[in-house]
This record gives sequence, structure tokens and C-alpha cells, in this order.
Amino acid sequence: MSKKVAIIGAGPSGLVTAKTLLHNFPGTFSPTIFESQNKVGGLWSSHHAPRVQRPVTLDPRMRTNLSRFTVAFSDLAWESVIPDDPPIFPQTTQVGEYLACYAEHAEESQPESGLLDDAVLSEDFDLIVIASGFFAQQYIPNIPGVEQFQHQIIHSSSLHAERKQLLLNKKDANGQVVVIGGSMSGVEAASAVALHQSSSALSSNQIPDTREIKVHHIHSRPFWSLPTYLPHESPDGTPFFLPLDLAMYDLGRRPPGPIQYTLGPVPEERAVKANSYFHSLLGNDYEKYAHMHSPLDPEQSRTQPPWVAIGNDYAESVRSGAIQTSMGRVSSIKSDPTTKKASVQYEGPDGITNTIENVTTIIMATGFTPYKSLSLLPDEVLTALEYSKTDPFTPLILDKGGTVRSEISDVGFVGFYRGPYWGVMEMQARYLGKIWSGKDSHTICETDEQKQSLRSLRSAHPDLDRGQFPMPDYVGLMESFAKDLEMTRSELQAGDSRSGPAVPARYLYGGIPTSFAESEAKRTVGALRDALIPNHEVAQKAAASAVFRALHGTWKFSKQTADAQGETYGTLAFYPRYPTSPAYDREYVCVETDVDSGGREQPMQDNTRFMRLGENRFDLATARIEIWSPGLADTLSADHLTQVWELTSFCREEKNRETLPGETVIFAKSVDSVSGVEYLYTFHFEGVSILSWECAEDSFEDQLGVKSKGSSYTYVRDR
Repeated sequence: MSKKVAIIGAGPSGLVTAKTLLHNFPGTFSPTIFESQNKVGGLWSSHHAPRVQRPVTLDPRMRTNLSRFTVAFSDLAWESVIPDDPPIFPQTTQVGEYLACYAEHAEESQPESGLLDDAVLSEDFDLIVIASGFFAQQYIPNIPGVEQFQHQIIHSSSLHAERKQLLLNKKDANGQVVVIGGSMSGVEAASAVALHQSSSALSSNQIPDTREIKVHHIHSRPFWSLPTYLPHESPDGTPFFLPLDLAMYDLGRRPPGPIQYTLGPVPEERAVKANSYFHSLLGNDYEKYAHMHSPLDPEQSRTQPPWVAIGNDYAESVRSGAIQTSMGRVSSIKSDPTTKKASVQYEGPDGITNTIENVTTIIMATGFTPYKSLSLLPDEVLTALEYSKTDPFTPLILDKGGTVRSEISDVGFVGFYRGPYWGVMEMQARYLGKIWSGKDSHTICETDEQKQSLRSLRSAHPDLDRGQFPMPDYVGLMESFAKDLEMTRSELQAGDSRSGPAVPARYLYGGIPTSFAESEAKRTVGALRDALIPNHEVAQKAAASAVFRALHGTWKFSKQTADAQGETYGTLAFYPRYPTSPAYDREYVCVETDVDSGGREQPMQDNTRFMRLGENRFDLATARIEIWSPGLADTLSADHLTQVWELTSFCREEKNRETLPGETVIFAKSVDSVSGVEYLYTFHFEGVSILSWECAEDSFEDQLGVKSKGSSYTYVRDR
């Protein structure tokens, strides 16, 4: 007789648990999913059941910060969900589609909802899986004065695209916006508000002015802000860009020998090594704006465990002045009931209290608490799990990668840890199936060393010894589970098992393999092999996105005319705004000015252009950077496509015939649709920053067949 399993939650962790128990252990388990919504997906579902208030939601248009190769399960390829060129970084709604498709393949694991009416039912189960998520409830800190604040306070998880209009288009829109909290959500929130303000100004035919800062980001500890694409190097030394997870989770980065799973407080030497790695990826220029640290002792942050946030716009918004960062802790919020003006006080690293005046919006990027997901467990169970309601970092002490405790072996956990990965969820579900099936008497679910490491984390200094996540070693965790489950990681290249990133499709469980699962895994692994080729379309899209992102801001240019009669000077500024068509992911308004002999900037005739990036346009094989000239009206339909930048090649930067480590050159070309003139572009990268770039008009023939050399431009950063 099969064992009845109650699975709490129909998000990614609940769905993968149900499918794993059904498909990898047929006839052994009978799972039932309990879900408060009437649709699968959890946080990734944009549809909500009536009368159910979900405290945590996701912007339907938000993209994942890891690529589709990591945000996937081993036995369902993204190509089976979105056949026409699936996006590298899927949107929330697309992830919801993926999970709905995954649930269909699970057949019997469709969710049952017990919250659509007032009925109370009771049923006995042999086993229970807590898969309701670690991010169960928004956390709003009890800051003195917060209750008296008369304007709006919003949690970062509720900062949806549809609420941005409500956020800043009010009568007090001229006030300051304060984002409290660093890490992922703080960077995302600050970037979202900065983009909104820039876009709002541009829609009013104004140039965004950063002299009066309106987005203040207060963070309490150092962190790195990474873009979604990072530089990488092929085995033959060819430089190219990759999605950050494919670069960071490369097995080749691990030292020779068995891959060991690291857990517990972070020693200083490991912190220094990790910080050095991020420095090598980003480069000196980008680090100035992407590595937030104490102004009193910048070098101290090198010895602290690195915290990481992911955001394409953040560093360049800091560079341009659109976001002002401050390290410190908010101490109070003061409101004047007469003027209705408010201020935020925070204490900096030097112990001095600083004040931000005229605050009209506070965004709490302060994270979540996991306690609501544990509220159904009785006190005696929580006691055995060493439950702590004062430490949301490690609320439970669990064995085997946060999966189970041997003392209460009929309760399991999947996805219940800060920073869950889909591959780890799948491994946790497999591990529960293995120990609960009773088919392997050698399976051990107790590891005193792991439990002690977690206990040490509870007492570790939160800044000096704690990493960002309690189980931060994704690659080591995947390899540890694979060893316990006696799984073999698939090779990307014949005879080389120690190269390429650790993604779920490389770890196909061999208990009861199916032809469908094998074909889906092979499909994903094949797409991954292609993505690691420098000139493949994934690399082309990555490079186009890297170039587009790095152009954000203002550039000084010098123009050498074709007749070599002298140089002219000016500026070219790229201001971000919301895309004016769903076919595009990102968009700039480009404004060009001349500088006269007195150093004054003069707007040029027809000086405005629009630059658009269509990274995930389904009708295109590669990413496109497009230049548009405005028509009579500032709408996409009235604009004229004048250029399409085609990336042509990559190489290492050279000086005196020697390559420069960490520096890359990307070449591109385009043809003006009006004049027919061909333009050649050269972008000089240091890490992820463009230090300078050139645009040269190629030689062309006039109507008499006379060849002429075109003008050339050289661009350098204005700041």
C-alpha cells in the first residue's frame, strides 16, 4: 500500500516533490498538494484565488535573476514550454507557464485547495512535506516613528509595475524616496524608482536632473551589485559574455579533487578570495559604483563575507547620481503633523546621525520572515527541530541540506531555506523519496557536522562571519546530494566531466528513468553546450545586453572630420526609460550636444535618438541594438529605424602586442538606412564597464565614384 504524503504548497518546491515521488518512486507514494490559491506556481503565479490575501507577490513582468538553465528542473526543458526561442531570463508569467506545464506532467499531483470555503476537513497522512516557502511573510521593522509617518510605506515585494504610477505621481511626488535595506530587493527597488523617475521626466520632454537626489538607498552592510551578464573565457582563451549563473557556477572554478560542500561561518581567507573574484569580474571602474562599502574603511569590506545583489541599472544609476547610497542603520522617522513633512534619520559607520528631509515615500527592502510556513507544526515538533523565532536566517536546524531531521523522520522540507535554487529543491525531493521509500537501508539522514555548522551560524557575527545565505554553496550542495543519491553528472564534452556549470539537467535521477525525462534533459544540455560557444546566439545576446547596459550615462566625444580640418567636441547622453513597445526589453533616449569654443553645451539639430534592445524578441535569432529617429510624434509607430548594430567579433585588449587581463574589445557594425553609410564601432571593456568607444564612418563612394573617408568619433566617460 502506498504511503500518503501531504505536501503543503504548490509552488516550485511542492510541484517538484509531488512529481518526484510519483515518477521516480512509482507505486510507493500517494501525494496530495494543499495550496491556498486555485492555481499552481506559488509566488510565480500572477493569478490569485478569491478571498485569499497573498502577502508576498511578484511583478508579472519581472525577469529571473538567474538564467533559464538554472531556473528549471532536470526533466522539463524550457524549449518544451516556449518553443520559439525561449528567453534567457524568463519573466514571472513565463515561469508560471513553466510550472503549470510541469504540473500537467505530474498528472495526479494537481493541487487540492481547502481554503476556497469555510469548511474544515480532516484527513490522516503518513508523511508531510513543508514546501510552502521560506519567504512567507513580509518583514516591516518596528522603526521608532514609523506608525506616525503620514505618507506611504511599501514593502519592496509589492513594488509592482502597475503600482509605480501610484508611487510617484501624487501631489507629494516632489518629495524624497528612501529605500531601506540592501541586498537583492534593495537594489531592485532603488533601480525601479530611478527608472520610473527618469522615464517620467522624459515623457514630459524634460532631461532627468540628478542634482536634487530623490532616491536614497540606505544599506547596513557592504554588498556587490552584479549585472546579469558577466565576462567569461572559452577553453581556447576567447573572451565572451555569459549569464552570470553559467559563469559563477562553473565546475572548473573548483579546486582539483572531490567537490566538498562548505557550510558554516565564513573564514576570512575565503571571504577575501570571494571578494577578489568579484573584483576580477567587474573591473576597477565598475567597482567604484557597484561595490557598496563603508567610507571609513573601504578595505575592511574585502575581509567580510560578500553579499551580492543583481541589477543591470543600479551601478550606472549610482554613477549618474540618480541613486544616492548611504551605509548605515535607520534609527527613527520623524513627522511634523502640521506641515506633514517627514524625515528619516540613520546612523552611519562613524556613529554620526544623518537626516534625509522631505521624505514622502519609504520602501522597505527588509526581507521576509519564514515563520508563517511553520505555524502548522505543533510545538513539540518545532522544539525537536531547534526552532528559533528570533533568527529568521536559520529558523530550524535540519540535516542533509535542509531536508529532514532523523528524530522526526516523517516530516520533510523542500525549498525551505533562504536563497532556494530549483536544482536543490529537486535534489531535496529525491532525497526524501529515497529515505522514505525504505529501499536503501544505507541511506543516512543524520549528519552531526552539518547540524553543528548551522548552530555555529546562529552565534556567528552577522557582518564579519555570516554569509548572505545559510546554505550558500550551490555547486557543493548539488554535488553533495548527487553523491548521496549515487547520481552521475552528465558531461558537456566527451571525456571532460569537470567543466561547465552545474545546472539541474546535468543531474538526471537514475532511479526509474523515463524516455521523456531523458529527452528533456538532453534537450537542455544541448542548449547549454551551444550557450557556451563564444559566437552562439546566447553569447551574442549576452554581449549586446552588456554593451547596451554599459552605455547608460553621459559620454564626452571628440569628432575628427573626414577632411582632417580639426576636431569638434560634445556630449552624448543615454537616459533610460520604460520600453515604448513590449517587443523591447530596454530603451534609452539619446541626446547629443555640441560644445562651443566657450565650453557651453548647445543642443544639436535633430539631436535626439532612441536606442532599443530587443534581447528576447521571438522573431529574431539574435539580440538587436536598434537606433531610431523620432517621427512627428514620440510614439514607436511614428519613429524610423535608422540603424541596427550587429556585433561582429570579440578579442582581448592589447597594448604593445600584449593582452591585458580582464579587458575585452567588442566590435560592431551598422548601416544607416537613410544615407547608406556603414558605421564601425569598437567598445573597450574593462570587466563589465565600457571605458571608451569609437564610431567610424567607413569609406564610401559618392555619385561620381570618388571614395571618401568618413568622420570618426571617440567617446569617454563624462564622470
